[in-house]
Amino acid sequence: MQNLNQIVGKHARFKQLESNILQISQEAKALKKQYDDVIDATVGMLHHEDGTIFKFNVVEELLHTLSDSEIYQYAPVRGTKGFSEGVVNWIFGKHADIIKSKFHFSVIPTTGGSGAVSNTFFNFNDMGQKVLLPNHYWTPYENFALEASVQLETFEMYDELLHFNREDFEKKAKKLADEQGRLCLLLNDPCNNPTGLCMTREDWDFVVSVLNDVASQNIPVILIQDIAYIDYQMKSQDVSRDNFLSYMNLNPDILAVVVFSGSKTFSLYGFRIGAQVGLSKTQEIVDHFTRVGDYSVRGRFSSVSQPAMNIISKIFTDNQYRSKFQDELNISTTLLKKRAILFLEEAQKNQLDLLPYCGGFFISIYTNNKNIFRDLVNEHVFVIPMGNLIRIAISSLKLSEIPRLVQILKRNI
Repeated sequence: MQNLNQIVGKHARFKQLESNILQISQEAKALKKQYDDVIDATVGMLHHEDGTIFKFNVVEELLHTLSDSEIYQYAPVRGTKGFSEGVVNWIFGKHADIIKSKFHFSVIPTTGGSGAVSNTFFNFNDMGQKVLLPNHYWTPYENFALEASVQLETFEMYDELLHFNREDFEKKAKKLADEQGRLCLLLNDPCNNPTGLCMTREDWDFVVSVLNDVASQNIPVILIQDIAYIDYQMKSQDVSRDNFLSYMNLNPDILAVVVFSGSKTFSLYGFRIGAQVGLSKTQEIVDHFTRVGDYSVRGRFSSVSQPAMNIISKIFTDNQYRSKFQDELNISTTLLKKRAILFLEEAQKNQLDLLPYCGGFFISIYTNNKNIFRDLVNEHVFVIPMGNLIRIAISSLKLSEIPRLVQILKRNI
């Protein structure tokens, strides 16, 4: 009898979607229907204090005023001018003009930030090669890697002082570059998921210097920066883009790909809209980025959400809509900051040691308890276990839940 496993191509035989995040979230929802005291700290979406999802009124308004052609027609593969220009200006903020004056750039609309990372993995590595990233990362990166027939190689994110581990990064980056003749680096910064770490300007200057050293040896270097949570840092938005100035020192042969997410910035989670922004001081490199990016968008998911692209484009290009959105973004960031501040205060009060947090939807804690997940579930608390740490989504917590949550975590950690 035929081995039925052979019906699947050899490259796909080991594919098995195992998302503990989705499974745990469903388990939490089921228990909430039975008990009033369940705390669900698994959901990576921003919610109001009443438990409803945070949505922007200006986004809602625009969604209901789009024309038929703005909703139902296919979106152009390259996106609209308003979307592309708006994304670049939003990402780089007050530094956009100097970035645009020093770099050639191109914007490829994608199905969320996920599509941007997946496309970059797919097009800028050879099969079997490895992408370098910190050892604490968003686990779907593993799915993107397998789909692209590449692997992940990690360096230690923290040094002994819980700062960005420059030494291990440099060692692993140069070793990997020597071994495979290519270096593709992925940094989810600022506001790393799952830890909340934000690299400093000095960290970024160091990373750029290491990448330049590698590129000077005629080795292709690709820097992927996933900025999904850039608008949810603890610092003010005015200085939230300052680390991009480190890019100014990039070697002309390096390609930087900035990953933009419409899910986090606009709460358009279900619309799947994002972009990969390619930058280089060399026009030919950007031309290659655009050529393969266009092809992969068409070949892998055809095009992106037309309604979402038009909503974002209108917000970016219309001063009235942009002003409304900025006011609402201030409300959403304030909501998250209040939860973060209370969580940090309660942790200090209860002597609960956290990993450094500077923003984003998640706070993480190291644990030696191998049964931490079930121990917490027994107290009606749901978090995401990730190896030797647990991830707490403060984005969906209520302020009233935080003191009790911290006490429960302290008892079980």
